[in-house]
Amino acid sequence: MRHQTGVVWTLLALAGCGAAETRVDNQAAVADPALLEAIIEDVRVGWEQGDGTAFYAHFLDWDGARYFEGGGQNVGLQDLVENHVEPEAELGLRLGFSNIQTHFEGGFAWAVVDTDIQLTTGDGRDIHNQGHGTYLFRWVDGAWKVVHTQSASRPARPAEGSD
Repeated sequence: MRHQTGVVWTLLALAGCGAAETRVDNQAAVADPALLEAIIEDVRVGWEQGDGTAFYAHFLDWDGARYFEGGGQNVGLQDLVENHVEPEAELGLRLGFSNIQTHFEGGFAWAVVDTDIQLTTGDGRDIHNQGHGTYLFRWVDGAWKVVHTQSASRPARPAEGSD
């Protein structure tokens, strides 16, 4: 219960980020899961290719933005792209998102995803992790913008019956 309360407070705090009040003009158009899923796919492809274009297009680079993965964080969008996205692509990152679930509350939305991460480190070690991620969005100037991400993963378990 304590964990759920913390998540709720985090969501409420982030919903207020950006200071400016936003107006939602067309609720039916805004609450379209396909819009969030397209952003997440653009981010996935950009991450694999080490191309920050999708991040700069879809993320709201607000003062104080922090993005978490595992125990680490990136402060600001440029830090995320230059010190996380680009280096991981150089390691042959293969990133999969599945079981995407979207939720909308007016000008605020979030998506939870299952993740599959594979790459080979600089010293030749193969990494295959699976986990979960969360994307938080705000409706800003007629588009959904990512305001925060968090993901966690651990080594993938071998499939049943495999050696």
